[in-house]
Amino acid sequence: MPTENNPMKSAIDRRLSALCVPDDMAQRIQAAAQKKRPRVIRFRRPLAVAAVFCLILACSMGVLATTVPSVQNLFAIVGTQISSMLQPIERSCTDNGIETTVVAAMNDNDMVDIYVAVKDLEGSRINERTNLADVQLSGIAMTPMVQMVQFDEKTATATFRIEGVCGEDLNGKKITLSIGAVLLGRTEWSDQNTGISVSDIETVFPSPAFQPITGNATRTTVGFSDSGAPFNGDQALVPAESDGSLDSMFPWGGLTSGGVADNALHLQLKYSAVGKYAQFTQVFLMTGKPEKGEKLPIHSIDFGKCETRGGSQYYEYTEYILPLPQGADPEKLTVAYSGISYEDAVPGKWETTFRLESVSRQRVAHVELNIGGWHVTQVELSPMGVSVTVDDNGSSDPLPEILAYDKSGAPIPVNGSSSSWNGTERICKNQFTSPLPLEQISRVTIGGVEIDFKN
Repeated sequence: MPTENNPMKSAIDRRLSALCVPDDMAQRIQAAAQKKRPRVIRFRRPLAVAAVFCLILACSMGVLATTVPSVQNLFAIVGTQISSMLQPIERSCTDNGIETTVVAAMNDNDMVDIYVAVKDLEGSRINERTNLADVQLSGIAMTPMVQMVQFDEKTATATFRIEGVCGEDLNGKKITLSIGAVLLGRTEWSDQNTGISVSDIETVFPSPAFQPITGNATRTTVGFSDSGAPFNGDQALVPAESDGSLDSMFPWGGLTSGGVADNALHLQLKYSAVGKYAQFTQVFLMTGKPEKGEKLPIHSIDFGKCETRGGSQYYEYTEYILPLPQGADPEKLTVAYSGISYEDAVPGKWETTFRLESVSRQRVAHVELNIGGWHVTQVELSPMGVSVTVDDNGSSDPLPEILAYDKSGAPIPVNGSSSSWNGTERICKNQFTSPLPLEQISRVTIGGVEIDFKN
């Protein structure tokens, strides 16, 4: 029977290519083979190879059994039209009792969506409050976005969509998806009043002392001041002794120092091991009544030891600087916060490498549009979003508004925008909240001008 037409061999080859053998298992297999190998090895070596092959084949059949339900579940999530555009991957890895399966992917040249199923093999840690952290895609110019698209209670499996934008053609290239932590117990906080007043903090920290910031630091401002000058604080509080009453003030870390200086409340926080994964955190002051008059800017400085994992940076400290409203009573000004925190984090190394194949159709329009200070030359529409290419002439004007509409005439929601530069052109992209068949997209406008796609 000709081997090139052997369906059994083809099936085995496909499953072998989907196998991810953990490093520790590979080392144990190799060590056992070395230990048992006799001095005359020329006749025995094929037996060791055959044994390893049998083990791999047995494992790959297990991988097939666990990944097929994931594929079926994903098709139920995205629908039949989108599922036909997906590139099946079906590769699994396990660490610390948690299995991740890269089920399928979709790309439109410079953007990729990867669907990953996550399941706990040792218990019930995975639920609708699970998230992924330290996620990295090789070849991607920015930190990928992670979104849970479904939690299946029957199989206790969470399915995530991981989205990344590269700014260059990804089709036909190998990429590696790495996940460094699985986060458990997600909790969202909105305008959570601690009940702790500015006066309370002054009592605990009556004489705040400051020190110069050395090393790297990241400064952020929410809101704008009258001067318009950027915040460039170069000092931070010296950690101080306290009575411990404020240690649990925030769910993502403990207060190490505080106090009032230069008519602003300073709060210095040190992150806990899990607290460093908190997202979209804000700290602000509440008066108990609707805000009136000027909105004061809120500053923060991230500093101290910095750990880089999966494209994310984790600083040891954050100091919040909250300007005090003029004439406000410090006993009636209380500290509040918003954000997302987690109860636990499972560290590990879940890593999968595969080659991307474009399976989605695109519509392209070559145009000559002058909108504002920008010259638009090309518009691309795919099920994943809209890309607009403009000549980078150094314009300071805002980029033209990109809108896509569905069949009902409503704007299609987006979950982010990105911009990349290739030296002469700038590519602006709006990513849809979820992929859509092109047949469900009625029109696209750039700066109010409708685009005529020929294909």
